Amino acid sequence: MLPPAHGGRLVQRVASDNERARRDAELSDLPKLAPFIDAVYDAEKIAIGAYSPLEGFMDRATFDSVTADDRLPNGLPWTMPIVLAPSDQHGAESVRNVRAGEDVALMDGKGRFFAMLHVEERYPLDRKRFAEAAYGTTDPAHPNVADIFALGGEALAGPVQLIRRLETPHGPTELTPTETREAFEKRGWKNVAAYQCRNPPHTAHEYLQRLTLERSDVDGLFIHPVVGRLKSGDYRPDVILRSYEALVQHYYPADRVMLAGFTITMRYAGPKAAVFLAIVRKNYGCGLYIVGRDQAGVGKYYDPYACHRVFDGLDLGLVPLRYEETFFCRKCGWMATTKTCAHPASERVATSQTRIRQALAAREPLPVEIIRPEVAEILSGTEGVLSG
Repeated sequence: MLPPAHGGRLVQRVASDNERARRDAELSDLPKLAPFIDAVYDAEKIAIGAYSPLEGFMDRATFDSVTADDRLPNGLPWTMPIVLAPSDQHGAESVRNVRAGEDVALMDGKGRFFAMLHVEERYPLDRKRFAEAAYGTTDPAHPNVADIFALGGEALAGPVQLIRRLETPHGPTELTPTETREAFEKRGWKNVAAYQCRNPPHTAHEYLQRLTLERSDVDGLFIHPVVGRLKSGDYRPDVILRSYEALVQHYYPADRVMLAGFTITMRYAGPKAAVFLAIVRKNYGCGLYIVGRDQAGVGKYYDPYACHRVFDGLDLGLVPLRYEETFFCRKCGWMATTKTCAHPASERVATSQTRIRQALAAREPLPVEIIRPEVAEILSGTEGVLSG
């Protein structure tokens, strides 16, 4: 059986055709807010159930509970604050007089009406507390921390209603939790393992995916790359998706692996993000979750294996599959870990994104030991990293 959504119920806050027509007619009379893109993505994911049990942006009691205890007020584990705190740059001035009980029209980054917020509360946002609780630092060099301190000082809380899906370049690859659950059931998958990623695949990634597919308790693998807003220096989302499409098409059985894009802003929060991303994949129908080394890490902010330990004693209703760092061993002739390889470090070839980027920058051929030729061709034929 696929696991129930986090909290027991998959949230559905998408307008019907009649509701959409009514809301469109009301638009001219409503205050309008064009939030920063992070909140635009979050509003959509709340409404389609990806962030179940959340039904809207967090109120103060929920924010305080999550930042103090990594739990919602009802005791359910939850590690990342999901807030709407617009700055003046993103329309805060236009909704400054909105009171509790009133509706606000949410506009996407292109000025299109996509969702409604029913404001239930306004409260001062403690941005320092947010940064420390979620990311363990207030260092503005951390990409998400810089984003937090750019938020407005007041948060708007309340339920969200999605009027229309966002238009993104990866739209055809996006699936809702309802759609993935239906697809899993159609394939006869009862136990699905989720793979979180934000980079094109190299052989270390593939090794973990294959180990997972070999398990007797796994019916299928759901590869779900984050293709929304990433940090400067990360690969472009279209490159990530094309690379995974090549891997899945050429190397995996079609009845065992499913690929879909996931448009959110990446949280580089190490262990806190690992829990959040696992909860999200549970909502998509996955009962197992792959956790590699330094998942969702950035720089030197987190112990690489803190993302493993964070699941100890934490009952999320899914099984974390913890894997150690892997490498290519010349003597073994394939991927290995220190648990399976007796050869010295001199025989190991690191499969890091840093090495791949260095080779791309120098226009050197990418080693077949660490990347499939179909993926190498995609990376070599494009400017694959974000420029800023």
